[in-house]
Amino acid sequence: MTGTLPARIDAAVAGLPEAEQFAARMLLSGATAFERGHPMVARLGAALGYDAAALDALWRQAATL
Repeated sequence: MTGTLPARIDAAVAGLPEAEQFAARMLLSGATAFERGHPMVARLGAALGYDAAALDALWRQAATL
């Protein structure tokens, strides 16, 4: 791990099945890029209250940064 997750994301990860939590923490804390099609994006997006359209909008907005 390279960093600490924000509290809201940490809580979403904690809500995943235990078998998925380690992989999610490693992905989120150490990634230098995120892929919209990665299965964990949909899982964590749902846990944070985002549907597919909202995640697509988030990715479009992030692409402008």
